[in-house]
Amino acid sequence: MIIEKEMKLFGYWDNMLYGELTDSFEELSKIHNSIDKQQVIKHIENLDFAVTSLPTSDMFTGERLQAGQYIDGEFAFPLDFLHYYKNYDIGIPLEYEEYLKTILK
Repeated sequence: MIIEKEMKLFGYWDNMLYGELTDSFEELSKIHNSIDKQQVIKHIENLDFAVTSLPTSDMFTGERLQAGQYIDGEFAFPLDFLHYYKNYDIGIPLEYEEYLKTILK
Protein backbone atom coordinates (compact mmCIF):
# COMPACT_ATOMS: atom_id res chain seq x y z
CA MET A 1 0.00 0.00 0.00
CA ILE A 2 1.21 3.50 -0.76
CA ILE A 3 -0.23 6.90 0.09
CA GLU A 4 -0.71 9.35 -2.76
CA LYS A 5 -2.58 12.64 -2.41
CA GLU A 6 -3.99 11.49 0.93
CA MET A 7 -5.43 8.32 -0.64
CA LYS A 8 -4.23 4.88 0.43
CA LEU A 9 -3.71 2.87 -2.74
CA PHE A 10 -3.55 -0.92 -2.88
CA GLY A 11 -4.10 -3.76 -5.32
CA TYR A 12 -1.83 -2.51 -8.10
CA TRP A 13 0.87 -5.07 -8.88
CA ASP A 14 3.08 -6.38 -11.68
CA ASN A 15 1.22 -7.66 -14.75
CA MET A 16 -1.48 -5.02 -14.34
CA LEU A 17 -1.58 -2.28 -16.93
CA TYR A 18 -1.40 0.58 -14.44
CA GLY A 19 1.39 2.99 -13.60
CA GLU A 20 2.65 2.89 -10.04
CA LEU A 21 2.85 -0.42 -8.21
CA THR A 22 1.57 -0.54 -4.63
CA ASP A 23 2.16 -4.12 -3.60
CA SER A 24 2.53 -7.57 -5.09
CA PHE A 25 0.08 -10.37 -5.68
CA GLU A 26 2.40 -12.57 -3.61
CA GLU A 27 2.24 -10.17 -0.63
CA LEU A 28 -1.55 -10.08 -0.76
CA SER A 29 -1.71 -13.88 -0.96
CA LYS A 30 0.05 -14.04 2.43
CA ILE A 31 -2.63 -11.96 4.17
CA HIS A 32 -5.24 -13.90 6.12
CA ASN A 33 -8.06 -11.62 7.17
CA SER A 34 -10.42 -12.17 10.08
CA ILE A 35 -13.30 -10.33 8.42
CA ASP A 36 -15.84 -12.39 6.44
CA LYS A 37 -14.88 -12.49 2.76
CA GLN A 38 -18.51 -12.44 1.55
CA GLN A 39 -19.17 -9.26 3.56
CA VAL A 40 -16.15 -7.62 1.95
CA ILE A 41 -17.27 -8.67 -1.54
CA LYS A 42 -20.81 -7.39 -0.96
CA HIS A 43 -19.46 -4.09 0.36
CA ILE A 44 -17.11 -3.57 -2.59
CA GLU A 45 -19.80 -4.53 -5.11
CA ASN A 46 -21.95 -1.70 -3.71
CA LEU A 47 -19.26 0.97 -4.06
CA ASP A 48 -19.35 3.58 -6.79
CA PHE A 49 -16.52 3.26 -9.28
CA ALA A 50 -14.95 4.99 -12.24
CA VAL A 51 -14.14 3.04 -15.41
CA THR A 52 -11.49 3.60 -18.02
CA SER A 53 -11.11 2.37 -21.57
CA LEU A 54 -7.73 0.80 -20.78
CA PRO A 55 -7.68 -2.85 -21.74
CA THR A 56 -6.90 -5.25 -18.93
CA SER A 57 -7.16 -8.97 -18.41
CA ASP A 58 -6.73 -11.66 -15.77
CA MET A 59 -2.99 -12.30 -15.50
CA PHE A 60 -3.54 -16.06 -15.19
CA THR A 61 -6.36 -16.83 -17.62
CA GLY A 62 -6.32 -13.90 -20.03
CA GLU A 63 -10.03 -13.22 -19.34
CA ARG A 64 -10.84 -9.64 -20.33
CA LEU A 65 -11.66 -7.41 -17.33
CA GLN A 66 -13.08 -3.91 -16.99
CA ALA A 67 -10.41 -1.44 -15.90
CA GLY A 68 -11.14 1.35 -13.47
CA GLN A 69 -10.98 2.30 -9.83
CA TYR A 70 -12.98 1.98 -6.63
CA ILE A 71 -12.73 4.64 -3.94
CA ASP A 72 -13.80 3.73 -0.42
CA GLY A 73 -13.19 6.41 2.15
CA GLU A 74 -9.47 7.12 1.97
CA PHE A 75 -8.73 3.88 0.10
CA ALA A 76 -8.49 3.46 -3.68
CA PHE A 77 -7.95 0.23 -5.60
CA PRO A 78 -8.51 -1.06 -9.14
CA LEU A 79 -11.71 -2.75 -10.30
CA ASP A 80 -9.55 -5.76 -11.15
CA PHE A 81 -8.81 -6.24 -7.46
CA LEU A 82 -12.34 -7.50 -6.76
CA HIS A 83 -11.99 -10.10 -9.53
CA TYR A 84 -8.77 -11.43 -7.99
CA TYR A 85 -10.16 -11.25 -4.46
CA LYS A 86 -13.20 -13.31 -5.49
CA ASN A 87 -11.32 -15.85 -7.60
CA TYR A 88 -7.92 -16.27 -6.01
CA ASP A 89 -6.62 -16.72 -2.49
CA ILE A 90 -5.62 -13.15 -1.67
CA GLY A 91 -6.50 -10.95 1.25
CA ILE A 92 -7.21 -7.29 1.70
CA PRO A 93 -4.56 -5.10 3.31
CA LEU A 94 -4.86 -5.05 7.09
CA GLU A 95 -5.42 -1.27 7.14
CA TYR A 96 -8.40 -1.67 4.80
CA GLU A 97 -9.70 -4.56 6.91
CA GLU A 98 -9.58 -2.38 10.05
CA TYR A 99 -11.47 0.37 8.20
CA LEU A 100 -14.12 -2.13 7.04
CA LYS A 101 -14.57 -3.43 10.59
CA THR A 102 -15.65 0.07 11.62
CA ILE A 103 -18.33 0.35 8.93
CA LEU A 104 -19.60 -3.22 8.43
CA LYS A 105 -22.00 -4.52 11.03
